[in-house]
Amino acid sequence: MSSDPRTAILEAAGEVFGRYGFKKASVEDIARRAGVGKGSIYLHFESKEALFDACARLAHARSLSELQANVHRATTPEAQVRAYIRCKLEQFSRPPAGERMDLVTLVELGAQIPHLLPQMLTDEVAVLTRILEEGVTQGVFNVASSQQVARGFVELLSNLAGRLMTQGLDDQLHQSLDAYFDVFIRGLTSNPSPPRHKR
Repeated sequence: MSSDPRTAILEAAGEVFGRYGFKKASVEDIARRAGVGKGSIYLHFESKEALFDACARLAHARSLSELQANVHRATTPEAQVRAYIRCKLEQFSRPPAGERMDLVTLVELGAQIPHLLPQMLTDEVAVLTRILEEGVTQGVFNVASSQQVARGFVELLSNLAGRLMTQGLDDQLHQSLDAYFDVFIRGLTSNPSPPRHKR
């Protein structure tokens, strides 16, 4: 744990919420895990809800930073899209508390952050939109609306999150997703078909 009490509390809370869910997680468990007194938690966070909100924001900031770093390391727009996809799948498949969450816990945790979801989605869409726009500028991608494509793709990818967070990514699913994403990326690079004229 961190020597900074607030950071230690956030790290401990992330583990406890991930393992027990929001309702079953107690402030006492979080304090014990962080190595602080229960009162210390309330010095930094006014309630369990505020602590959970801060944990969710921190987790999102970390995952966004990881996503941006992975994309930045790739050298072409196509490689950046692949890096984006690979990173998101890894993030979804990574157990937050060292073990898989059950679906009930996942749904319960998700119910605590509906106010954060629009901004989280917007942040991830912005990363993919920049990649697509750069690809269009370079003449690599042929996309009419980078933001619409990015939003649709991020929404689609987000629907995998529950499955991957509760069950992981087995080889068969991994191969199927790779095949699907290859088709998606080829679609970004293809020339659009000319419009058909009605007779």
